[in-house]
Amino acid sequence: MKTARRGRPATGPRPNAPPSSRLRILNAATEQFALRGFEGTTVDRIAARARLNKAMIYYHFHSKRALYTCVLRDVFTAMGDRLSAIAASENDPADKMDRFVAAFVLEGQTLSHVAPIMLREIAEGGRRLDEETYAVMVRVVRTMTEIVEQGCATGQFAPVDPILLYLTTIWPIVVYLATTPIRSAMARVAHFDAGRLDPDRFIRHMQMLNRRALMPAASAGPLGEPS
Repeated sequence: MKTARRGRPATGPRPNAPPSSRLRILNAATEQFALRGFEGTTVDRIAARARLNKAMIYYHFHSKRALYTCVLRDVFTAMGDRLSAIAASENDPADKMDRFVAAFVLEGQTLSHVAPIMLREIAEGGRRLDEETYAVMVRVVRTMTEIVEQGCATGQFAPVDPILLYLTTIWPIVVYLATTPIRSAMARVAHFDAGRLDPDRFIRHMQMLNRRALMPAASAGPLGEPS
């Protein structure tokens, strides 16, 4: 019976299925994958967290792998939607870049599972990322590329490789978000004010670094205060 459910296409909820069951599964799975990784998460754990039986999970999704893939695509779709709206706005490129950095940090805090999942995928070589998932992820890269190319075309930005700028912008943010649970301990052991690591200050710091990379040094203000 379980095998039959695994092979059944997830075309939509049954008439007697709770309307929120798919969302409950996704929320539970996202939490568990972030905490335990793909291998450490079981369908039993997800079912218990969602307060549903395993049959309901296999009804909506073909397998644990299919559920994991859906979680990843949902995460990057949400992030891509927000960042694409910034790139498409009427703001000037410098403002767009500042907003891009702020949005990535703030969205990453809202989607607190993004950083742990991404770091696990990096450590494991991205072996569970398929082409469609990569295509969703690439939207974020293209968003930054559009902003940089616009700034270069209008003479507001110095020439810079947008892919390299993406790497030096996004991955420090991912690491910052992933260290959220240990920031207080770091501050205590290193004897510095934990407020130095708060999100607003970190955002201003990253904005300043990007402005210095994109513009003449004189255009960047003091530490953490872009002009």
